[in-house]
Amino acid sequence: MAKHHLSVRLIENNQKHFNSDALSGGTALSIDGKLCVNLRGRNLSCTACTNLCVSSALQLSEDTVTLNADKCTACGACLPACPTGVFSLHGFSPSHFLDELNNHGEVHIHCSASTGKSEGFSIPCLYLLDARLTAAAFAAGTRVFHLAGLHHCAQCDKGNAINHIIATHNRLTQWFGVDSAPQMIIPTTLLTGQKKAHHRHEEQLPQMSRRQFLQQAGLRIVTGANPCSIPDEEDDTLRSSQGFNHLSIEHQRPVEYQSLLAEKMTKKIPELPWIANEIPWYGRAINSECNGCLVCGQRCPTGALQVEHTDTGRGISFKTELCTDCGLCAQVCPMDAIKRYKIKDMAEVIAPRSVLMYRHHSTCPRCAGDFLPQTEEETLCSACQNEQALENEWLTQWIQ
Repeated sequence: MAKHHLSVRLIENNQKHFNSDALSGGTALSIDGKLCVNLRGRNLSCTACTNLCVSSALQLSEDTVTLNADKCTACGACLPACPTGVFSLHGFSPSHFLDELNNHGEVHIHCSASTGKSEGFSIPCLYLLDARLTAAAFAAGTRVFHLAGLHHCAQCDKGNAINHIIATHNRLTQWFGVDSAPQMIIPTTLLTGQKKAHHRHEEQLPQMSRRQFLQQAGLRIVTGANPCSIPDEEDDTLRSSQGFNHLSIEHQRPVEYQSLLAEKMTKKIPELPWIANEIPWYGRAINSECNGCLVCGQRCPTGALQVEHTDTGRGISFKTELCTDCGLCAQVCPMDAIKRYKIKDMAEVIAPRSVLMYRHHSTCPRCAGDFLPQTEEETLCSACQNEQALENEWLTQWIQ
């Protein structure tokens, strides 16, 4: 997939413009469907992007992320909404946007419908601003955000971003408090009659069958008219032929909206004024029920969970700052061994990667195969344990 391209040009009125013109033959929106929670979990559990798409240009299933390029308005609302960073918008990069703000204490931000102002920054749509990106700018020194173009929202083809901006303001206030939060200057006349946007739900996603999703079967992503297939069937054959020591790790990439905030936090002294228990991160723990299948680390889209594989054993490590709480790890775990918990200390967010689980390789004396024992007392692999149990049951019946 093409990388982000940022086009910043100085125009006569001293405004910096992030160009989002449509690409030739399609839309400015790009999709990396291999990162989608629904495809990796083979379950339609996340509809965050379609919930916000005002033009109904996106369709989701367990097999595809489909974009109707003719309907897409390139508003970019799906970028911050997606927990795994599936979407990117030609002409806009969150990291480059922060660089252009350049730690200014007070900034003017205009949408594409309001580019006639004398100064400031223009982005395709105010939907691209979320609480994480604004908080990252806050950590870098920007305290006041003047938002122009909201008067056009009700008639804009890209959709009405007012409720989204109000929700972003409310979330920042929730995180930092009324007196300490960065200011988002919104015309008061626009607030009358507007419904407050619902906060992104934090309910636990539906649980999956314990025996499902250990291997991923033929997935197909459709972006506009350009299909992209993932040849998993060939991978499965290769995986089985290479045995115990072969591990297939799926494509992983940090979500910029999440990782940028953590990155700015590591450089911010003193820390931002977080309200107790309002830090927007969740941790992960793995209990003793884990069977060492490593599927959570293989499937994690952001790289928060990673497989640790050495000559002596296997394990799972976790880096909190990369986790967007998408819930995929809990879905695909066949043993229900992964638990989430609320992060209360920012030091845990920016801490180095930690090992959640590690098992040393052992050789089964019965079949001579390699396996990962769950306890020190476990000497046989699970298959041989089952065979031994059946033999013992048969012997007991025969003796009786």
